[in-house]
Amino acid sequence: MGKIHYVVMFLFSVLFVWAFLHVTQSVDKQKYVEITVSAGDTLWELADKYKHEHQLSHEQFIQWVMSVNNRSDERLIVGEKIVIPVLKSNSESRLVANRP
Repeated sequence: MGKIHYVVMFLFSVLFVWAFLHVTQSVDKQKYVEITVSAGDTLWELADKYKHEHQLSHEQFIQWVMSVNNRSDERLIVGEKIVIPVLKSNSESRLVANRP
């Protein structure tokens, strides 16, 4: 029973470390579209406006933007630049950003 316990604990530890590293890896902002906020823009409306260029729910889009742009508030300021989860690399068929 002792050997199995150590094997299980080792596997759990490896899984935990992998999950931590996966979650904490940063997003390369250079790969994503940067927009300038216009009057009246909200994150919800931006998620809707770009919905054909990402496959995220409105909530996922907002969480991604908040995380990648290091924001604690959803309110946008006219003229500020934010990165959104739309890849620049393929302008004909922009791909989905799955992780922040």
